[in-house]
Amino acid sequence: MRLWLGLALALGPASQALGQLSVTAEVNKTQVALDDQVVLAVTISGGQASLPDPQLPPLPNFSVYSSGRSQNISFVNGRVSSSVTHTFVLVPRAVGKGLIPPITATTQGATAHTNPIEIQIMPPSSAVPAAPPQPGQAQPGPAPGRPAPRQHSPSPAAAGGAPDVLVTAELDKSKAFVNEQVTLSVKFHTAVPLMGNPEYVPPKLEGVLSEDLPPLRHYNVVIKGRPYDVTEIKTALFPLQAGRLKIGNAVVRCQVQQGFNTDPFSPDFFERFFSQGVTASQTRTITSQPLVLEVSPLPTTGRPADFTGAIGRFSLTASVDKNHSKVGDAVNLTLTVQGTGNLKAIGEPALPNLPSWRVFDPVTSVNLEKKGDLVQGSKIIRTVLVPRVSGDLTIPPIRFSYFDPTRREYVGVVTAPLTVSVAPGEPNATPAVGYVAQAAAMAPGLTRVNEDISYLQTRMQSPLLTQALEAVASAGPVHAVPLLFFFWTLGLAFLRGLSASDPKGAQFRGAWKSASIRLRAAQKAADSREAAGLLTEALTGFLADKLSEPASGLTMRRVSELLQMRQPQIPAQAIKRIRALWEDLDSRRFAPASGGAEEDGAVLRQELSDLLHSLDKEFKR
Repeated sequence: MRLWLGLALALGPASQALGQLSVTAEVNKTQVALDDQVVLAVTISGGQASLPDPQLPPLPNFSVYSSGRSQNISFVNGRVSSSVTHTFVLVPRAVGKGLIPPITATTQGATAHTNPIEIQIMPPSSAVPAAPPQPGQAQPGPAPGRPAPRQHSPSPAAAGGAPDVLVTAELDKSKAFVNEQVTLSVKFHTAVPLMGNPEYVPPKLEGVLSEDLPPLRHYNVVIKGRPYDVTEIKTALFPLQAGRLKIGNAVVRCQVQQGFNTDPFSPDFFERFFSQGVTASQTRTITSQPLVLEVSPLPTTGRPADFTGAIGRFSLTASVDKNHSKVGDAVNLTLTVQGTGNLKAIGEPALPNLPSWRVFDPVTSVNLEKKGDLVQGSKIIRTVLVPRVSGDLTIPPIRFSYFDPTRREYVGVVTAPLTVSVAPGEPNATPAVGYVAQAAAMAPGLTRVNEDISYLQTRMQSPLLTQALEAVASAGPVHAVPLLFFFWTLGLAFLRGLSASDPKGAQFRGAWKSASIRLRAAQKAADSREAAGLLTEALTGFLADKLSEPASGLTMRRVSELLQMRQPQIPAQAIKRIRALWEDLDSRRFAPASGGAEEDGAVLRQELSDLLHSLDKEFKR
């Protein structure tokens, strides 16, 4: 009986959490100009603390930029509910009708999706020409968050030697206290047209907690007489330890457009002209300078005994859900800490001594909001109180202390006292669930009630179900079968949970298995073209899974760049073998189909199998 009950309890919450998974998507506007942008907010909710990331479909009409995320977790009656909001900035590419297809989220076999959203992209809005700005001053953009259209200079650099593209990073302060917010700004400047979307690698952070500060900022500046389009990304940092903390380089990889300046009298002029056109692209990798943050410990002088690590500026309020109650009835006490700072790191205010109440463990929830480049919001602590005695019971003032980095001192806030009128309970009433009357100091004018002993009536004869279970238990090792089944199910659920929480890791580990399936299918192919297609899928699928890249659109050039950047230990000879096999398979796929050449196909399969096996060993190093 206990075994099957444990199995039901283990599998029940998981099924309930999966059923509560939901995804919603909202945009701030459905009509947008070509030189404007749309903010897309995707919210994933469910009955579990760890929620999956949204899976965005292809959006050919927009350039997509991630703008951060915010999470809210609450615990009510032992149940977990959470929601995560992912913010994206969409920049339109062409005039017309743009469609955002359904966005999906998948966890442990459960899938939820949003409704499609249609956005009308209008022509660029007309702008009044402004006077040319002075060197080193920012141009007054048309509106916050909207880049003003301008003509790019075809010259590679201005007279002052300003580069085509550059990345800068800065902190709003060079010194801070532990757990004080420091804002990191990374700015990407470009003075020439870009071919495609740039790739941004954020700085490496150690010893700090970080929170994105959406949305992206777009504006224009002039540096050394040269105009730039600027994209700014801001992040809130909360240092965890005192000392000198290093903030690494921010890296941006982009394709820069260059003019076609080949000699028209060269022998390969027409070949290069028709292959490249009038423009060509060049890959640029630019980095910012590293930064150093001096972090000071919190002062020990004047530190209150109830200080729990809150840094910032906060307020505290207290309230009860009812002012009149009875002995044994629950009263909900709600404490709300609201303000600016790292709300996730603050502790719960300590309750005063409440001898006339029974106090249960609190449940908390955090609501984050990011405005004005500051992390702010509220932390709500709910506690259930059960009165033990009747009369006018008072909840004394509750104190909360925090450190104000601006004033450089500790500050304490206190709530107002709360009074609840408690009436005597019924003499024969059943006590509240979880409530056990205990001896407590009697206050003047109060009368103790509800101390009678409640006897349990035992049944002399066991039910039929109990007798059947006792017979099974006395049957020997037979009753161990459900126990083995329970552990097998538990292990399977654990493995599936690991795979669902890390889909990219699952693809990485299963790359060789997926490729082996395609290799066996190629062996049974009807003709050489079909076999070459399956072998190509085995090669590209294996590389896509190992490099966490989509298989569609994966080129040999992209594979070579990723291998040299992420897996430098792979020898150059292996990359040459990949290139040779790639080209050989492409030629076989588009050659006329033939049923012969089985021996040649077997050699090619074996060569590809050996190559993938050796690459799998290199990736595991």
